[in-house]
Amino acid sequence: MLTEDYIMRLINQALAVLLTALGLKKAGKYKEALQTFDQALDSLLGLNARLVDQLDDSMLLDRLTFMGKLDVDRGLVLADIYREGAEVYVLLQQPERATFLEQRSLRLYLEVFLASDVNQNQDHIPIIETLRHKIVLNSLPIETRLALQDYLDRLLTLSDDLLAAKDLNRIGLQADLYFLESLNLQK
Repeated sequence: MLTEDYIMRLINQALAVLLTALGLKKAGKYKEALQTFDQALDSLLGLNARLVDQLDDSMLLDRLTFMGKLDVDRGLVLADIYREGAEVYVLLQQPERATFLEQRSLRLYLEVFLASDVNQNQDHIPIIETLRHKIVLNSLPIETRLALQDYLDRLLTLSDDLLAAKDLNRIGLQADLYFLESLNLQK
């Protein structure tokens, strides 16, 4: 059984490594940054990054779940690692790898958003919105599209003022939800 102190140490180690990787990325040392992102994955999940890549999204989420509850802190750090890694792969002109990491990052951000009180995760809405508009929806696994559908449903429960503060509008969200629902029915 993982204790809360142990999990917090894992998160702090991963955050320290993530900050190092971000510095390397900013300095243009992309390969070193990617190696450091892998190191952060290793410390956060206790698995070699190459093995983590072999996991499907549901297996990855299982690694972040204890007693039926998602560890949102580790999920957020992991989502950040994948998002930043995707940006490096874009810079290295490796779009397939970047897309894989963006999709994984989106899934993690969605799951964290859905596992938490909506008021706690409002800061992540712009990140989710950027990712969801960047990724081709029909290329997403069905589970991610379903999570995206739940996310949009949840956004529609927010006030118009709060949506406007996030540069969102109810009509656009409803149209996106309708499109996503029709896409999900096709598969």
